[in-house]
Amino acid sequence: MIKAIGINREHENILDTYILTVCESMKEVATETKYNNFLDVVEIIVKYHNEYGDKKLGAYSDFMSIIPTNLTSCFSGFLAGVETNKNRAACRAYKTLLTELSYKIIEDLEQLKIEED
Repeated sequence: MIKAIGINREHENILDTYILTVCESMKEVATETKYNNFLDVVEIIVKYHNEYGDKKLGAYSDFMSIIPTNLTSCFSGFLAGVETNKNRAACRAYKTLLTELSYKIIEDLEQLKIEED
C-alpha cells in the first residue's frame, strides 16, 4: 500500500495509524477477497489525497480531511456489504468505534500546524 503524504511527520504518523487501524479492523470481518477489494479502494483514496496535496488543488482544510472523510464512507459501506447474521455484532461495533476514531482524527488534524520536518 502506498504511504499517505502529510504536511509534516506528525500528520503522516496520524494518517498511517488511522489507515492501519481501519484496515486491520476490516480484515477481521471479511473474506480475503473482499478485504483485498477494500484495500484497492483505500489505495485510491490515498492516491487522491497525495495528488491533491502535490498539485495544491484546493484548500488546506479540504486536503486535511480527504482521508478521514473518504475512509469513513469507505468502511461504512464496506461493513454494510459484508455484514451477515454471524458477524453483525462485530460489524456494528467496528462501525461505531471507527466512526468515533474518525471524529477524533479530524479534531487532531485541525490542531496541526504547517511546518517542515
